[in-house]
Amino acid sequence: MSFMEGILKQNKPVWDKCIATTFVQEMKEGKLPIEDFKEYMVQDSIYLKNYARVYGKAIYHAETLREIQLYYSILSFVTDTESAIRLNYLRQFGMTDDDIEFIAPLPENQNYIDFLFETAKRGNGCEILMAVLPCMLSYSYIFRKLAEEPESLKSRYWDFISDYADDRYADSCKEWCDFADKKCGSLSEAEQKKLESIFERAGYLELDFWNMAYQRKKA
Repeated sequence: MSFMEGILKQNKPVWDKCIATTFVQEMKEGKLPIEDFKEYMVQDSIYLKNYARVYGKAIYHAETLREIQLYYSILSFVTDTESAIRLNYLRQFGMTDDDIEFIAPLPENQNYIDFLFETAKRGNGCEILMAVLPCMLSYSYIFRKLAEEPESLKSRYWDFISDYADDRYADSCKEWCDFADKKCGSLSEAEQKKLESIFERAGYLELDFWNMAYQRKKA
């Protein structure tokens, strides 16, 4: 079993918890209130801006041209493909990215952003990779699972679900996993354990993000 195969096996239960959240289940069923989805899109826009900044740090510490190209491919997805989905919804809400600049992150979002920047500050390429990959990989896993459910096809959010369930996105995720194996797979057991804990921490921060809207309702 490769390094990343082990990490994915260890973390899929966390991603299954993400799928089981009320937010994701209501999205699948098309029952998610549009105001909750709007808040998610706004907070996700704030997150993605900061997520993209972390890649600047990763590129700075890259050791090879191939590594720079791979980071750039992920960054391109965030700033181009994913932004197209986001911006379309923001337009429906009468908003633009400029409006987002004046909105503060909710606590769960801020915790995730802080974690990313704390990891990036250390400047270790493998650690940065483990902090940023769970966002990309979990979305592919979660939304491909949702796309298998007949209810999703009837959901008002099907366009959002199907974009992340795309085969090309899954292929890119495999490429990023292969790269992580090559970059981090030969490290010592102690170093790999540390990377596993970073990846796991990011996964639980993803779970907090999905629960974010319902934490507000409980308060």
